[in-house]
Parts: sequence; C-alpha cells; structure tokens
Amino acid sequence: MPHAPTLVVGLDACDPAIARTLADAGRLPTLARLFARAARARVRNPFGLFVGALWTTFASGLRPDRHRFHCWDEIDVGTYLRRLTLPPAHNETTFWRKLSDAGRRVAVIDVPHSVASAPINGMQIVEWGCHDRHFGFHTWPPGKARDIAATFGLHPVLGMDAYAKREFAPDDYAHRAGPYRTLEENRALFHGLLGGAASKGAMASTLFAEQGWDLFVVVFGESHSIGHQQWHLHDPSHPRFDAAAMQALGGDPLQRMYGELDRALGTLLAYIDEHTSVLVLLSHGMGPHHDGTHLLDEVLGRIDLFDRDPPGRAGSLQWLRRGAGLLPGAVQRHLTAFAVPAIRRRARSRALVPCPEFADAEQRAKQRFFLEPNNYVYGGVRLNMAGREPNGMVDPDDADRVCARLARDLLALINVESGRPVIRAVHRADRWYRRAPDDTIPDLFIDWERAGPIEMVWSPKTGLIHAPYTNWRTGDHRPNGLLLALGPDIPANTTLPDIQLEDLAPTIAARLGVRLADVDGRIVPWLVA
Repeated sequence: MPHAPTLVVGLDACDPAIARTLADAGRLPTLARLFARAARARVRNPFGLFVGALWTTFASGLRPDRHRFHCWDEIDVGTYLRRLTLPPAHNETTFWRKLSDAGRRVAVIDVPHSVASAPINGMQIVEWGCHDRHFGFHTWPPGKARDIAATFGLHPVLGMDAYAKREFAPDDYAHRAGPYRTLEENRALFHGLLGGAASKGAMASTLFAEQGWDLFVVVFGESHSIGHQQWHLHDPSHPRFDAAAMQALGGDPLQRMYGELDRALGTLLAYIDEHTSVLVLLSHGMGPHHDGTHLLDEVLGRIDLFDRDPPGRAGSLQWLRRGAGLLPGAVQRHLTAFAVPAIRRRARSRALVPCPEFADAEQRAKQRFFLEPNNYVYGGVRLNMAGREPNGMVDPDDADRVCARLARDLLALINVESGRPVIRAVHRADRWYRRAPDDTIPDLFIDWERAGPIEMVWSPKTGLIHAPYTNWRTGDHRPNGLLLALGPDIPANTTLPDIQLEDLAPTIAARLGVRLADVDGRIVPWLVA
C-alpha cells in the first residue's frame, strides 16, 4: 500500500520565540506561512540532558537512559577520569534504518550524532554541515561524498577538517586566532555560516527534487552555531554586546541567519505536492550563556571540605563567610543579606585569583560528590557512591539525606553582583530517568538562574568564589522546541498539546506504515491518520 511521503526539516537550536517574532514582523515569510497554516505543538526535550541527548533521542525514539548518550564528555565511572564520548556508532536504532529495512526509500542529511555505517535503501549524508562532529564527512553510498564535494563543495565553517574522526564543534575554532574573535574574524565566521546554509539549502533541494523518497530528512546546523558564537552581536543586554560590530556585519547576525534558513526552507517547500506531509522542527531555543558551571568544581569541593572540617569563628567577616552555615535557615538568610554587601566591597577592593574550572581524578575520588559533565545549561553533580564508584564514600542508604543537604547548600549560593540566588532549583535525576550502575548521568541537575552573568558567588559554606566566564561562546541552549506540521490529514492552523521528543520517531515511522518496537516514544494521534 503506498504511503504519502514525509519531509522533515530540522532547524538545530533555532529559537522558536525569536523565529515567531521575526515571522510576525515579515522577516521570515516561509515560516510566517507555516505559522498561519500548520498545526503547532511544543516539543518537550529530555529534562536536564537535552543539550547533548536531543538528536539521538529524536533519531532513536529512546530516552537518554536507554540510548546512553547525553554529553560530549563524561567522568569515567571506574577511574574518575574526564574523557570524551562517542554516540552509538551504528544506525540500527534509528527510525530511518527501520524504515529502510521495511522497504521505504529514505534520504537523511546531517542529523547530528548519527553515522552512515551500513547500506541503506536510499542515501545518508553525515557531518557535511553539523555543529557537532565525531565521524567526519561521509555518506552512504560511500561515493556520494565525492559527488557532494564536487557539486556543492565543503561547508565553509562546519566542514573544517572535514574528513577527520574527531570530537569537536568546528565553529568553536574556525576564524578564531585568539581567545575572542576580532571584527574581521567574526565577519568571516558569519559569512561562512551564511554561505554554508545557502549551500545546504541548494544541496537539499537538488536531492529532494530527485523525488521517489518516502522519507526525506535534513537538519541545518547553522542556527546552532550562530547562536553560540554571535549571541553577543544579537542581544543588546549581553555584557559583550558591540553595536558597532553588529552594524559592521550588516545587522543582527541571528536575524540574517534565520532569514537564510527561511529562504532554504522556502526553496524546499516549492518541490512538495499536495500529498507530501511536512514536519519542521525548531529543535530548541537559545539565550545568553549565563550559568555557573565553570564555578561548580570549586563550589562542590568547598562544601565537601566545610562539612568534613567546619572552620573556626576567628574574625567576624570570616565567620559570616564560612561559619554561618551552622545556624538555622532564617538566621542564615538574615546574615546573608548583611554579609553580601560587605563581601562585594571587599572583593572590589582587592585582586581576586580565579578558581580553576576542572578538578582532577584524584580530587574527585576523595570527595563525596563532584561535577559530572552535562554541557552548561543544567549543571550536573554525581555522588561518589559506595558500590558504584571505586572509592565510593556515600552509602546508598544515606544518598537521600546527602542529596537533600547538598541541595540546600547549593540553593544558598548568592550572586555577589546582583545579591540574588545563583540557582533556581536542584532536581534529582532519578525523578526523570531510570538509573543503571554503569551510566554517567548526573545524580543532581542544577538549574542555574540565567538572568545575568554568574562570576562571583558566596554562601556561608563556600565563602567567596570568583571565576570570570571567559569562553568565546556567548549564547547557549534553552529547553523546549516547536513542531510545525502540514499535510493533507493534519489539522490546519491549530495549536495542539505538547509532545515528547521521543514521540517523533514512532510517529514518523507510523505515517509511513511501519510500527517501531521497543521504543520509549508514543505515536502522536493527530499526526497519524
């Protein structure tokens, strides 16, 4: 029985709110038409882990505790060493592999963290233009890579060191000789990303026009890259905002990039007929890179040290900084309100030595808890658990108490510059995920207060901790995405209930007459006739 073809376009980290604002202002005509005609649903991404786990969850229909990939680096459970990670290096769990096995003809272009490792009924292009790179630019069939390079070239930015098997994000390094990019380097990066988006659009349209596809998937990574690298040239409230540099680039780089992606999308949609269904996924949002993850190693080390050996009460300010943690909560809050202005005055009157960002394996082995890499939006904390870590110090029966006390201590952190809390909430990971002894998921997620920079913090237990945020990335991720769906059997111009990201794989497969077994996602009824 024939099935109507499905086109899936992913706009990686293309912020839904910014896109809607620009569409309403007439800056994104293709998306404006979709907002007016399509069904709309918010997509809930995996809690806490969505930055690294998002595209693997999309591809597999599995949650992160099943596919086991959530961050580009991790602490090895057996050694306490920090190491780079690889996503699953096979395609057996992707929905397009299962569709191919069922006889559907598929084309898949640049889904992050995927690999073309086996024959497929159609074609797959991997890492021609992805923000996240692992396996290098390659294709199935293998000769397709040569044809793509000859016809469209390599991506001007995301094609850096194109064929290397290497875990990195090319936009972090392209056109950057020093800690921060000069105006000329920012201009070169921007025009490279803009040109890459145009080439990706031309490639996708050319390949889509071959027709005969049951499923065609393409993901654009340029929105991800521009959000990380040039948020400070978009957001006037950012501390590094430079209006002159923005104008020298020709205006807001995010707006111009979103405009180029909108044109590419419009060219693709010109090839569809009335039988084709279109799913456009704005995968998740972007905002300023305000978080305290670069302070977290030092914060956890000091809390652990304080609990083992509380300091003496010599000197009133030292006691306020360190010893007040022994007092009841109401008294602590009163002293905090008194102490923070004094701490701020003292900090401004003397040079501060920044704390180191990373602990080492020996330090982790000696602490009750330590930082577990989880990108930056949500900080991660791992307990040094007896029976799980080799030098485990927390009895599993005592884990609830340790987590509760640590959560209180973390919530006591104050941003010295603003006088406001550093952390919105601390969440237990086992509330959200099924845990296994050998996983590397954090035990606690830290939801940072991202209203402004977090560079100098204080609490009664930690004292003053100072570390300027010096990374070149000025933008970072925000949790939820948006799906726009258009098709002959899909409700038109309707806002529909939220869906989980893992629901997309079984739903897309079901539209093409294939039911996926052993996945975590559920078929979305309104997306399947």
